[in-house]
Amino acid sequence: MSPTRHPNIICRWEPTELASTILSSSSRQVIRSWISSNEFLDEHHDPVMLMMDSHASNSFSSLVQATNPDLAPTVVLNELLRKGVVESLESGYLMLRRSVYAPSQPRLAGESRVEELFESDDDIPRRRFNDAP
Repeated sequence: MSPTRHPNIICRWEPTELASTILSSSSRQVIRSWISSNEFLDEHHDPVMLMMDSHASNSFSSLVQATNPDLAPTVVLNELLRKGVVESLESGYLMLRRSVYAPSQPRLAGESRVEELFESDDDIPRRRFNDAP
């Protein structure tokens, strides 16, 4: 994928190791979109708070549907809440916790962050910390 095909992608943030370790592939996809799609970033390129109301234009459901229409927003939201990745505020907004994303690391010349953002890592085996070597 070339950056010209994704003009609304900002590469300021990347998921932390914590997010990569504790979240399912579907939830990681949603987090990547939240921290990189211009539609879900504020004027300073920070992730915006999203409404829990699925009828609002800036809702969590719209994020999930923009990421992958095959995903169920309530399933993804339940996982993110259960794992403490998002916080539900009394105002009806969801806030992405700062521990889930970090500034993007500098890349060598020729390395593109866009392809990495949209790679599917379903086939990558992950070792849990309690697995024997």
